[in-house]
Amino acid sequence: MPSDIPQSIIGSELPKEVFKSTVSVECEHLEKMLHVGSKDKFTFYSDEPPRLGGDDNYPSPLTYIVGGIGF
Repeated sequence: MPSDIPQSIIGSELPKEVFKSTVSVECEHLEKMLHVGSKDKFTFYSDEPPRLGGDDNYPSPLTYIVGGIGF
């Protein structure tokens, strides 16, 4: 997958200033292992497979974490 970050940028060239960011998401338990999260205009759901007590209707929480790392 191509990146829009120039390959010429290496660690020593990155800014030395500290960058802090806080992200908050409203989360609510609905039933069994089903949860809903919302952030601004976005709503997303998370579930677990039956072996963990869910119905497997939505991605698991770990799927969102791994996807976030890939993005």
